[in-house]
Formats: sequence, structure tokens, C-alpha cells
Amino acid sequence: MCGIAGKTDWKNEITEISSTVKSMTDRLIHRGPDNEGIVNLDSITLGHRRLSIIDLSSKANQPMKTPDGRYHIVYNGEVYNFQEIRNELKKQGVNFQTHSDTEVILNSFATYGTDCFRMFNGMFALAIWDKLKRELILARDRFGKKPLYYYIHKDKNVTFASELTSLVQDRSVPGKISYEALNCYLAIGYILAPMTFYENIFKLEQSSYIIFKEEGNKTEKVQYWNYADTFRTKSQDSEKDIAAKILYLLEESVKRRMISDVPVGAFLSGGIDSSSIVALMKKFHKGELHTFSVGFSQKSYNELPDADRMAQWAGTKHHGLICKVTDGLDFIDKAISAYDEPFSDNSLIPMIEVSKLASAYVTVVLSGDGADEIFAGYITYKADKYYQFAKSIPESFRKLLISFSGTGSSSKKLNWKYKQKQFLNGTLHSADKAHYLWRQFFSPDERANIMGKEYAELINDTDPFYIFKKYYDKAGDLDALDKNLYVDGMTWLADDILVKADRATMHSSIESRSPYLDPELVSYVASIPSGFKMKGFQTKYILKKALKNIIPDFVLNKKKSGFNAPVGSWIGLKESDEFKTFNKYVYDRKYKRTASQAV
Repeated sequence: MCGIAGKTDWKNEITEISSTVKSMTDRLIHRGPDNEGIVNLDSITLGHRRLSIIDLSSKANQPMKTPDGRYHIVYNGEVYNFQEIRNELKKQGVNFQTHSDTEVILNSFATYGTDCFRMFNGMFALAIWDKLKRELILARDRFGKKPLYYYIHKDKNVTFASELTSLVQDRSVPGKISYEALNCYLAIGYILAPMTFYENIFKLEQSSYIIFKEEGNKTEKVQYWNYADTFRTKSQDSEKDIAAKILYLLEESVKRRMISDVPVGAFLSGGIDSSSIVALMKKFHKGELHTFSVGFSQKSYNELPDADRMAQWAGTKHHGLICKVTDGLDFIDKAISAYDEPFSDNSLIPMIEVSKLASAYVTVVLSGDGADEIFAGYITYKADKYYQFAKSIPESFRKLLISFSGTGSSSKKLNWKYKQKQFLNGTLHSADKAHYLWRQFFSPDERANIMGKEYAELINDTDPFYIFKKYYDKAGDLDALDKNLYVDGMTWLADDILVKADRATMHSSIESRSPYLDPELVSYVASIPSGFKMKGFQTKYILKKALKNIIPDFVLNKKKSGFNAPVGSWIGLKESDEFKTFNKYVYDRKYKRTASQAV
């Protein structure tokens, strides 16, 4: 796991560019504390910070080049099937100087070109410079587990980096705040790709690569994998065979993600997703397995007893901590500072704390991220089914119910009144928009009150639902559940869940791996008929069948509990919707502070 940065210079003024890239890599030291590398080439400077995971020798340091000097790479991530690809390349006469996956990726590109990205099973954000063609290629993995930002200058030069805070060290990049992105943030609590906090700085979308060509200043962006396509061919397997295959694919995924030359552990909440990963790790792990969890003093938020019970059952060396405010609001601000743009998933706070805890024992952690998004684990999927029944109730009566609905409490997780209000409001719209609205924080009118009435037109014209609608249109032929799973995978998973995991773990210089997002497993689960993912109103139906003999009943039968923090009580709220308030709190702290600095 690493951090990457670089900048092209078509006029070959390398000295100035080199110091800029050095400043950029200095801001990425948390992503790669083990080594720094910078190389100046004819028209580009590449920078790298290394967190050593595979092949700890100096030969595996980056930037790395092919023996003929044509291709150079800086790379962040892990490709778990690199050994199989390496063996195929060796059959074609390719020689290797290291045991790293970096060298395999580089030689794969030299051999197969951009087709290699479809071959990689793993997570990656990379930059490859083709010295012969004078082209820069940036690429990201299927779900965008690893971040990659870029800015195209007026003279068509390109600056890129793993994080926004690194990229803006290039002082020629204007740091003008994007009000479209702020509108998106206030609506849903995170910023959808390709937008970022700054105008004209973009996230490279997941499962995409982009080529910047010096000749003619041409740019070409390609989506090399389409998640929607995996839903279109349905498996004809029986329920028993589907469950067996899911378990087999998950076992193989866990085994692949345990390959490491440094200590490996796991996050453990006590729920189905993380417990299944830990149970399977115990089958293959040699020696003591360390697991980590975080809880809260507020009982309704605290899952530490569940995690402790599962750890005892699995026989792991378990480490838990209570996450609480010890330094007032500074505690929250420190967590927010790990994220390079406004981000209001309040579980970022316990994620920061549990990552810090894990970093004292291991360098790699496995997690259950992705299971809810591929197996329909959220309550929102139940809401989608109830939607059809609610539509039969007269609209006037639903509006009346909304007017009497309340908000959440600061001492408990979201209460029934808040859920009811969100649900009923969704039933006033189309099924697609209703699914989007289940997670909306502030309405357009509320956003105008926060940002200012002068932004009312922008707020309506750039509503983030239009991006969701783009994905819904691409999946228009799928059934309702598959359509929502696809859209959530391209939005909520890519730009919230995986961002949270990446920033929190890398803040403490550890690597997080997600077995549930293995491409083979994801593609197979997508092909399963929807009735197996959610049977009636039972979420994760087929996953629970697959794990029946793997994890204990007290985990399988445990009521789902979202991973949230009691920020309402921390900020001192009495009775309020803490999720909205936290969203506004981050807006004020991150946006207003940044705006004042810009002035």
C-alpha cells in the first residue's frame, strides 16, 4: 500500500516540477512511511511513498521501470493474483528481478497493454509512463478501493496524486471550491465521482483508465469493466449449489488476501460480515490471529460484547477499545482532518480509532466491507419492498403522516419516527428516487438555507440524483433489487464506504483488504436471482445459508446494527437528527474554514 504523485511537463522544465512532486509526496508519508522515490524523466516526474507489504527488499521500491526503460510505474494497492500472472509471463520469456506485484503489473502492461487491467484481482491506483509513445496512463480498480485524483492544466499538463491534500501542493493548481460538490455533500454526506471539493480537480472513476497523450494534447478515458453486465446473465444453480459456491469463492478470496510479508489481522464487529471473514481466516492463518473492534459507552451503539463473544468462539487474540470524546470537539476535528474533502459518514471517527489500535500489532487488516452492497444487507432494501405497499395509501394521507413524523434521538441510533419520515417522503417519488432519498440528509430547500438563497438555482440544476439517474438508466433492464445493488455499488460503496476505509486505515499506515469485493465473488453473486439475495423481507438470505456451518448461530441470528457513532451526544445535542447535524458540522468546519483560508 502506498501513495503516488506526479506531474507531466511537456516543455521539459523538470527542475521546477521535481520540487513540486517532492512536496506532494511529503504529504503522503502516512500512506508510505517505509520509503520515498522520485524519478525525473523527459516529460514527467513520478513520485512514490511506500508501505512495504510484498517483497520487503529495496529492489521492490518505486518508481520502477522495465529493463528497456520504456515503461515506468508508480502504484498504490495490491493485486492478489500476481503470482498466477507472473507464471504466465515467465512462460512468455519475461524475466523478473523482484518478488513484488509491482513488477508483475508493470510487465503485464508492457505485454498486454490496457487489457491487463481486466486481469487484475485486487485494488489499485496506478500511473504508467510510456516513454516511447510519450503517454501517461492512470488507472483504478473495479470498485475504486484506492483513490486517484487529477487536474488538467490550461497548457494540458497533468498533475495527479493519491489524495487531494497532496495534489494541491502543486501551487499552479487553483484551489477554487466547487459549489456543485458542496451541494452533493449536503444532500448525501459525501461527494460523488468524478467531482471533488475543488473545481476542475477530478476523481478518476472506478473501473476506468485515462490516457494523456503529449502528441496533439489528446485525452482518452475508457471504462474497462461494467458492473451492470454481471447482473445480466443469471445463474441456473440450485439454492444448495449457490450457497456452496459462495462459500468456496469467499474462502478463496480470504486466502488470496492473506498473502503478505508482514503481519495480518482483521476488524471484528461481531456481525455476520466481519465474523465470517475471521472464521475463514482461522482456517488458513498460522499462529495467533489478532482481531480489533471499537465500541461506545452508549449501550445502543456498543457492539463490543458481540465482538468479544465472537473472538472467544473463534479463538483470536482480541483487542477492543471504547471510543469516547476526551478532548472536546478537537477529537472530532482530528478525525475529520484525515479526510481530504467534506465527508460526514460519522463512523469515520471509530474507524480512525480502531485503525490506530490495529497499527500497533499488524500492517494488514481484512474487513467485511462490501457484503451489504452485494448481498442486499441494508434496511433500505426492505424499504424498497415496502414502497410498493405504501403507494396504495392515498398520497394525502402519507403527507399528513410526514407532518407528524419526528427526528432521531442523540442518545440512540436512528429511531422509528425518523425512519418513518424518510420512508414516507420517498413514497411521494419514483421508485428510483425513493431509494436515493432513503439516505438523503438535506432537501434542496434546506441546502439553499445553508449555502445561501443565491445558490438555489445551482442546487436544483446539480442535484446529485442526476448522477444516480445516470446509473439507473444504465441498469434499466435489471429488476428492482439488482438495479439498486448496482447503483449502490457505483455510488455509496465506491464514494463513501471504501473512502472511509482507505483514509482511516492509511492514516495509521495500515492496509485494509475486502474479501467480499473479490471480482469472481462479486460477479457470481450478481448473477444470482434476486430472490436468493433477499427472500421476502429477509436480507442476505443466501449468504446466511452459505455461512450456516462457518459461524455460530448467535452471529447468524443477530439483529443488524449499523456502524455509527453517537456524535449527537458528543456535540451536546438534546433531541435532534444527529446525522443531519454532523453533516452540517463537517460542512461548517471543513468548508467555512477552507473558504476563509482561500480568501
